[in-house]
Amino acid sequence: MIALSSHLRSKVYLLLLIAFLSNVHLVRAQTSNVQTISSQARIDQTLDLLRTADQNHLSQAQRAVLWKNLALNYHSASDFPKAEDAYNRALHLLKPVPSDRTEYASTLDDLASLYLTYGRLDDAESSMKQALKVRQKLGSQTGLAVSEVHLADIALVRRQYKKAERLAQRGLEAMESSSDPPKTGMLSAFITLTYARCSRGHCDEGLMNAKQAVDFAQKNSESESVADGFALETLGFAEWKNGTKQDGEKAMLQALQILRTKLAPADPRLAGAMLQYRAYLIEANRPAEAQEIHEEVTRMTRQAGVYCQGCAVSVNSLSNALR
Repeated sequence: MIALSSHLRSKVYLLLLIAFLSNVHLVRAQTSNVQTISSQARIDQTLDLLRTADQNHLSQAQRAVLWKNLALNYHSASDFPKAEDAYNRALHLLKPVPSDRTEYASTLDDLASLYLTYGRLDDAESSMKQALKVRQKLGSQTGLAVSEVHLADIALVRRQYKKAERLAQRGLEAMESSSDPPKTGMLSAFITLTYARCSRGHCDEGLMNAKQAVDFAQKNSESESVADGFALETLGFAEWKNGTKQDGEKAMLQALQILRTKLAPADPRLAGAMLQYRAYLIEANRPAEAQEIHEEVTRMTRQAGVYCQGCAVSVNSLSNALR
């Protein structure tokens, strides 16, 4: 066996880690406290790897993988400014590398997801459109479909429901015709279609899409995953708006139970899910319970700091965490 120098072993170890991290998305722990601890541990590990990568003079693309992973971990920990900075560092490294245009577009989407979560719609739309232009040059039909669904999310938050429905439906059809449809794109399309159609008064169709979201999440993720929580929250909304209020409340409570354990308390997406349930309680003439939710959300957003001031997160944007 050929012996490797300590310098070369270090570099090989880094290369193996980078290859692994290239396929890692946000990791969700079983509880909020465990998630916070494990997120910090992953952040510390990635910072150490970045220092070692600089010492070993790894390529820009390899260092970009580490910066993106760091951004995803900060994103998971609801640390907005550090996540934004890390995403931008990854983009700066990827931009001049022609062979990494697909990863560049994906990282732009992740940054857009961060902006959308915190209500920065103009910034989110700008990043999404940049990703779309990259994918148009690449000629990736599946990638273009994903971009259309992401732009549908923006239209939905802006209450452009017809446009959101059109973009999400077109993106979904393109993904369904693919031999390897992207899972997160599919789930996002079902969720966006649900809210767009219910908001246009076509909640019978929206309920069908919500059920598709639940089935898809259950088939393509672990039991009681964040994906399950997003899909169940969407189903609860559709059932509520279709008049089956008890079923809707049951689904929303089940979703909240999952999301409370999977998302950090200061995560705006958890606040969005709770605000939807509060709206249901108000309509159901249960003001005391609605007030309790309001007070809890207020405490949570204070923990999030200025980056969530005035941040009214739509439940339809919950699926962005899965990108």
